This record gives sequence, structure tokens and C-alpha cells, in this order.
Amino acid sequence: MMDVRRDNRVLSIVNKAGLRNLLTTMVDQLQRCQKSLNEFLEEKRSLFPRFYFIGDDDLLEILGQSTNPNVIQTHLKKLFAGIHSVQFDENCQHIIAMKSLDGEIVPLQRKVKILPEVEVWLSKLSEEMVDTLQELLRTCLKDAQRGDLDPNKYPSQILCLAEQIRFTESCEKAVSSGGLSSYNKELDSQLESYTSVDMSESSGETAGHVLELKLKALILDTIHAIDVVHQLLQAGTRSPGDWMWQKQLRYCMNKKGLCVMKMVDAEFDYTYEYQGNAQKLVHTPLTDKCYLTLTQGE
Repeated sequence: MMDVRRDNRVLSIVNKAGLRNLLTTMVDQLQRCQKSLNEFLEEKRSLFPRFYFIGDDDLLEILGQSTNPNVIQTHLKKLFAGIHSVQFDENCQHIIAMKSLDGEIVPLQRKVKILPEVEVWLSKLSEEMVDTLQELLRTCLKDAQRGDLDPNKYPSQILCLAEQIRFTESCEKAVSSGGLSSYNKELDSQLESYTSVDMSESSGETAGHVLELKLKALILDTIHAIDVVHQLLQAGTRSPGDWMWQKQLRYCMNKKGLCVMKMVDAEFDYTYEYQGNAQKLVHTPLTDKCYLTLTQGE
């Protein structure tokens, strides 16, 4: 290499003795290095499968600077759909909260310590995300039953999920008791309460924006719930086992205290993946048909 540095003209080095063997050896060494690197990265990905979401260059940067807060913030949103960034404690040794792109902050139930083994603490973060949302859902449902639900206390995802669970439970009771018309009036009142919230009382621009997103999501879900009740009334539904109700996407809590989704005879566990404040999908007859087709496709 020193000879090339002194004179980089091709004709001056092509006849150098042993050059071909030297280059062949170097290529072989590079290939072995690349193979070992690929095996190393594959091992890390097998330990934390979310690493498959990012390329080799990004993964190498994470592995090389696993305790650097700036690097962590850069790549987290590529690994977790709803986590745009995280909050650290004063010493930047622990993660204490998740933060969405729109500024929604969700404190973790237990802080996650940043360790040199990046796949270890990222797995802990993933587990803590699930545990936190599970606990928030249980608490949110209890507050809603007491009529003491504060939208500012819970993330948008949990508020909407809790409302969908309550809708499933209340609607089935109304169907069984013949009280769908009365329940429809309750939903109208609920919609009115969401649309009449005074946003001027929100403290801070970000908090006001997040609250607005929460209310928009709740309004869309309530409108869909009203549409479902109208369909049930028009069909003369009298039992939760009737097709008109069974074909709806329903959320409920199982005996283990975990959320499940049901549609006809299909049942799926809710994964508690933090979604942030992703824009809600407006329910239409077409989306309902899509859900029905997808859930029955097994």
C-alpha cells in the first residue's frame, strides 16, 4: 500500500511481484470479516427482532453507542411505531417516559435502566411499554365506571380503547334488555359532551393540541358507535348472538384481565403496542367489510 501511495499510477504497480496473491488474500480476509459481521448482526436481531426494521448501518451505530441519549432518540422511532422519543432522568441513566410525535407523554410504570447491552434494555423498554398500557387501561376503566374520567390523565390510545370496551359491554346489555333506543340517547349525550369541551382551559399549547387530538378520536369512535346502534335497531337485533352484532368489531376484557378483539368467531389478543396519536381511521361500510374479510381469512 505504501508503494501505491508513493506512485498511484496503474502501470507502475501491475508488475509488482506477489501483488495478485496479496490482493486475493485481502479480498478473502474482507469476505470473512463481512461474514462474521453479518453473523454478529443476525445474532443481535434474533435477540431483539425489532432490529430487523433497520439497516445494518443504523444497527451498527446503535450497538456502538448504546448508552448515548442522542443516538437512542434518533433510532427509537424506527423501532417503535408510536414512540417518537423518550424522556430520561436527570442523570440520563434511565428512561422514565415515552413521547409521541405530537407531544403526548406517557410515564412508564417502572423506569428502564440504560445498559451497554442495547438489546437487553430495548427488550425491557418493550416489556414496560406493554405493562404500562395494560395498567393504564385497567385504571381508566375503573375511573370511567365511577364517572371520574379525566382525558388529560390517559393517553389517547387508552381512552379510545376503554370507550370501545365500555361500548361493547353496554351495547350487549342494551340488546339483551331491549334498551337500544335508550342507549342511543346516552351516546348522543356523550357525543355532545365531547364536542362541548372548553379547550381554553388547557395549560400550554402542546397540552391543548394533545387534548384536541384525544377528543377528535373519541368523537369519531362515538359517531361510529351511534351508527352501529342504528344498524342494530333497524335490523331488530334482540340477542348478542344475532349476526348484526356478531359481525361488528368488538373489544372486551377476558378472564385474565387482558383486552381481546372479537369479530364473528375470530378472536385476537390486543398487543398493547403504543400508537401515539396516530390519526383515527373513519369508519365506513367499506372499512367494516375489510375488517370482516381480514378477521375471517384464517
